[in-house]
Amino acid sequence: MSGLSAASWSDIEAMRAQIGAGKPASVQEAAEQFTALFATRFSTVVLARLFLVVPLGRLPPRDGAFARALAGDDPRLTDETPVLSLLGTHGMSAEWNDRARSAGHLAIPLLDRESVQAAPMIARLLVDLAVDLGKIGSGDSISTRRMVGGRNAMFYVPDARTTRDDRGRLIIQPEFAAKHGVESVFGMGGSYLDGSLAIAIVFCAERIEREDADRYGSFINSFKMATLELMNDGRIWT
Repeated sequence: MSGLSAASWSDIEAMRAQIGAGKPASVQEAAEQFTALFATRFSTVVLARLFLVVPLGRLPPRDGAFARALAGDDPRLTDETPVLSLLGTHGMSAEWNDRARSAGHLAIPLLDRESVQAAPMIARLLVDLAVDLGKIGSGDSISTRRMVGGRNAMFYVPDARTTRDDRGRLIIQPEFAAKHGVESVFGMGGSYLDGSLAIAIVFCAERIEREDADRYGSFINSFKMATLELMNDGRIWT
């Protein structure tokens, strides 16, 4: 198959049916399958990633150490701090196919509103997915009723090289977009009942219109349904 925008509805439905197939043993394994589904099906997918937002205290030791190293001695960091934890990754570069090789995105602590807003893509991602940035750092769940209810929440950047946020900053790192030919980026997010958020992001070497991106929005709900029992059993990481 070539590009995402050229896929038919039958192609998309067949792809959705494969989410969670084979009874993965962990949410991480399911996330790896999910991202590989995009990266191997479409020649224009530069990189696909799936994150889970969970409290720092739930991370495995290596991931927790990574998050603590990023935060340094910041007193805002606690075991309740939400962390954007990379579970699945697949793309055109070999190092993108192994989450352990991620140089800066394995576990990103979300300390508070100000720290999140300092990172344009993460801030826009969370706002587009209906996350209340004011709750970050409060100790409360940052998921919303909209996300728990299964309604699609979408992140969309039509032009990766020119689209800016409300502060005038480029949302996608320009060096990354130029080097890898990224034209559009979209993502989707949903919440489990315990407040954990599942977020998928797809970087594309083709122009994706909003209506085409929306056709994939329900994939995150399929992922949640396929991994609900794993989440409830605490089988997140492999």
